[in-house]
Amino acid sequence: MLLAKILVFAIVYFIIIRPIYAAYGFTRPPRLRVTYRTPVDFAPEYENITLTSADNTRLSAWYIPSTNGAAILLLHGHSGNRLGAMYHAEKLVSAGYGVLMPDLRRHGSSEGKVFGRGEAERDDVLTAVSYLSKRPDINPGGIGIFGISVGGTLALHAAAATVAIRAVAVDGPSLTAMADLPAPQGWLNRLVNWPLQAYYMALLQRFYRKRPLPPNLSILPHLSQPSLFIATGEGMEAQLTRRFYDAAPDPKLLWLIPESSHGQGWHARPDAYGQVLVSFFDHTLMHKADGDWSMPDLSTIAATLETAVPTPTPAPAVSEHGKIAYDATIPPGQANAVAMLLLPLSFILFGGAFWLVWRDEMTRQLSSPPSLLKALLLFALAILVHELLHIFGFLVVGRAPRTAVKVGFSWKMMAPYAHCSAPLSVNAYRVAIALPGLMLGLLPGIVGIAIGSLWWTLFGVLMLIAAGGDLAVLLAVRRVPRRARVLDHPTEAGCQVLGEEDGPSIANQ
Repeated sequence: MLLAKILVFAIVYFIIIRPIYAAYGFTRPPRLRVTYRTPVDFAPEYENITLTSADNTRLSAWYIPSTNGAAILLLHGHSGNRLGAMYHAEKLVSAGYGVLMPDLRRHGSSEGKVFGRGEAERDDVLTAVSYLSKRPDINPGGIGIFGISVGGTLALHAAAATVAIRAVAVDGPSLTAMADLPAPQGWLNRLVNWPLQAYYMALLQRFYRKRPLPPNLSILPHLSQPSLFIATGEGMEAQLTRRFYDAAPDPKLLWLIPESSHGQGWHARPDAYGQVLVSFFDHTLMHKADGDWSMPDLSTIAATLETAVPTPTPAPAVSEHGKIAYDATIPPGQANAVAMLLLPLSFILFGGAFWLVWRDEMTRQLSSPPSLLKALLLFALAILVHELLHIFGFLVVGRAPRTAVKVGFSWKMMAPYAHCSAPLSVNAYRVAIALPGLMLGLLPGIVGIAIGSLWWTLFGVLMLIAAGGDLAVLLAVRRVPRRARVLDHPTEAGCQVLGEEDGPSIANQ
C-alpha cells in the first residue's frame, strides 16, 4: 500500500537517515587546514613539531617554549584545528607558560582515517604529555592541560590516566556514553530525545570501530588533579558540566557563563576568561618553586570568580539592521520532536476523517495505487514548491528585497532551505513560514477529504509532516509581540527580535 510506503519513507528520512549522516560526519570530520595564522603574532619563537602516537599516527603541532618552567597542552574541539585554541594560547604565553597546540587526529594537518571519543584519541593526548615531560624548559610537575568540547573530554580521560598532568581545565566537555546523561525527565525526553540519542551513540561506535572511552562519570571520581570546569549556556551543556563537576573530587572549581554559546565563553568575557585560566594554572602549577607538588588551595579563585571577575551584563547583539533584543528560537531537540509528533497526528486526523466519510472508497482506491516513482517525484517537486512558497511570503507579504532572499540546501540538515536576511514584521514572518503547510498540507488534505480522493489526502498529510520544522518556528515566535520586527535566524529554528529603537515597540513581550 502506498500509505505504508509513504509512512516508511518519512520514518526512514527523519529518524534513520539524519542520525546516520550526523554520526558519520562526526567520525569523519572535514579537515580545516591551518593556513591563515601562526603564533608569530604573540610568540616570535615557536616550533613546528610532529608527534607519533602509539598506533604510529602522526600529529602536527606547534610548541611555544616556556619561560616560567610550566607548560599547558591545549586541545581544540571537533571539526576545528589548533587555531581554535589561539586565544587561550596567547593568554597563557603572555603569562610565561609554554604551550603545546596539536591538531587532533583526523583534524587539521594530523593523520588519521577516523575520529571518535575513544582510547586512541586519549593515547594521542598522552603522547603529547610525554613530549612535554621531556622538554628541558619544563620543570617536574609543571604540566597542565586544557580542552574545549571533545578536547575537554579527552583532557579529563588523559588526566585520569597519568599523574604527569598536574592540573586540568575543561570548557564544555562532551559525554562519552549514555551513562553520562541524567535520567530523562518528561514524556518528550523519554519517548523521543532519549531513544534518538541512544541510536546516535550506537551509530557513532558503529562508524568508529575502535575501543571507546568509558563514561566520564566512571573516571572523574579518580582524578588526582585540581580541576576547573567551565560551562556555557543554560541548556544540556550546563547540566552535563555540572554533573561532571559534581562527580570530580576536590579541589575543583565550576564557572558558569550562561550568556555564551558552546565553546565561546572566551568571546563573551575575553578579559575575565583569560584571567581565570591563568589564575587557575598559577595556583595549581606555579606554587611548586622547590619542585615538590602538593594539592593547592583554590579558595582564592573561587572567592573571586564573581568579584574580581564579575559577570558582566552582555552587550546586546547588533546586526546590520540594528540591535537584537533577543532570540525567539526553539532548541533543535524540541524542533525535531515537534516534527516527529506531526507524523502520527497527521495520519490520525486526516486518515481517520477520510475513513469515516469514505470508508468503502478507501478500500477501492488502495487496490489501485499510483506508482511509487511518480509519488516520489511529486514529493521532490513539492519540497521545491515548499521553499518557493517561503520565498513568495518573504517577497510579497514581507516586501523584502530580492537580494535579501536566499535559497539553498543544508547538508547538515539534509534539507533545502529559504532564508531572508531583511527585517520583517512578525506577522509577515509568520505568514511566510506558515504558507507551505497551509497551501501544500492543509488545503490538499481538506480537498482530498471533500472530493473523496485518498491520494490527495495522503499528499496533504505528507506535506504537513514536511512542514514540521515550520510549525516549530511558529511555536518559537508565538510570544513575540505583534508589533515587533524580526530577522529570520541564520542558523536556528526561529527569529531574532529587533530592539525597540529599530522598529515598533516590543515592551510588552
